[in-house]
Amino acid sequence: MESNNTIEEYNFDIRKYFNKENFFEYILTYAYKKKLLNKEDFEKIYYERMEISKNKLTYYTRNESSSVRIETLKSILKSIDYTIGIYLKTFNSIKLILNELRELSLKEMLLRGEAVIEKKISDSKILFHNIGKLNIENYTYDDTIDHGISEFFNEYEYKFTAHEAPGCIDYQLYFDDMNYTGIEYMYNYLINLSLENEFCNKFKIDEVNEVLKGYHEENKALLINVFELVLRNSLGVIICGRDLGSLNISELDREYIKSKLKKLSIEELQNELVKTAEACCINLNIKNKDLLCYVRKAAFKFSSLLSINIKLNRLETVFVSFNSNNYDQIIYYTDGIKMSNSEFRELNKKILGCTLVNEKIDLIKSGIKSLEDLTDMLGGDCLFKAEYIEYFKSLSQLEIIILLAYIKEAAAKKDYEKEWYIEFNIYISRLSKKEQKRLEELEKKIRFN
Repeated sequence: MESNNTIEEYNFDIRKYFNKENFFEYILTYAYKKKLLNKEDFEKIYYERMEISKNKLTYYTRNESSSVRIETLKSILKSIDYTIGIYLKTFNSIKLILNELRELSLKEMLLRGEAVIEKKISDSKILFHNIGKLNIENYTYDDTIDHGISEFFNEYEYKFTAHEAPGCIDYQLYFDDMNYTGIEYMYNYLINLSLENEFCNKFKIDEVNEVLKGYHEENKALLINVFELVLRNSLGVIICGRDLGSLNISELDREYIKSKLKKLSIEELQNELVKTAEACCINLNIKNKDLLCYVRKAAFKFSSLLSINIKLNRLETVFVSFNSNNYDQIIYYTDGIKMSNSEFRELNKKILGCTLVNEKIDLIKSGIKSLEDLTDMLGGDCLFKAEYIEYFKSLSQLEIIILLAYIKEAAAKKDYEKEWYIEFNIYISRLSKKEQKRLEELEKKIRFN
């Protein structure tokens, strides 16, 4: 039977600690609590750590001063721990880490940690060189890439302050893990910035700038994430059934998006957005697996914000319109899932059993998912005279436009004798001339898939 210590060594989930600045300290604390290292091991580590700090201080002061500020000493100790920790993170199990602590000197671990840092600096510079900067005007974005990141590389001193991250990195990423410090922070920041830029560079830069202008006229001075805004609109365009040649989302598009998503639970919405993100990546011919994963993860994160704004009827805050004409695009309508005959009959029976028109309307809205079922229901004996008008009043602008397009198509086929057609035309005739004209203009944009 394995000893308890051996079991603890294998059970330790090292991934939970990978993003910690004080990784080395966490390992020692864990090993002490679980008795994974003996007294001699801890004494060896303690004395070696003190010896390294003395040597570092001597080198730092060039052996010219016997007095050092407490803050300086603490910073050097932190730097030592950070560097040893970054080396220990190269192992994927606590067992291997403990073997290193038992058998290798801290001095050797420090040297190996510095080698890891040097490699990350080199890799980070390559990432920065290939960052794919967007041709946009946003002060924090431009300043971070043009100055802040360069300052980091110019000022980063891993021999004494490996845990620090100099430079002004003010541009906010969609996923920005502040638990990382030092070169680990910069390396991960540049990876994510590269992915976000790669995604945005898939679009015409004029489209990206139009999204930013549509978000806010003072977008240059705002702390925004460009990737987030571009991703939101690209998902909206895909939901509307269009390709990504234009990122504009019109008022009518938002109506359509709401009609498609409003009945979904948060879990269903998450799944729908992830699928939409995958369709978006296919549309953009994205092959980079890391970017595919990033976009899926971002879509999943976006679902919470979208769910809230659907409920608040504030989709204009998440799907922005260009400052130009909002009504110049074709709207492709894809019908929902048709009910089975038995389901349709059951719903019809429930509606006929209602005495209040509001109850009938609620049943129709909650039960019917397709235009075909809706027109069949309206053509039956479920609603009578004034009830039709009440139902039409409850519809969104998009739903009215779709029915208007459907009736015009039916009229072209000489099929215009149904009662609900007459009642619908009465409802439209009671609207203002301005509203009627607007609906007619928008109806011309509808195409049935």
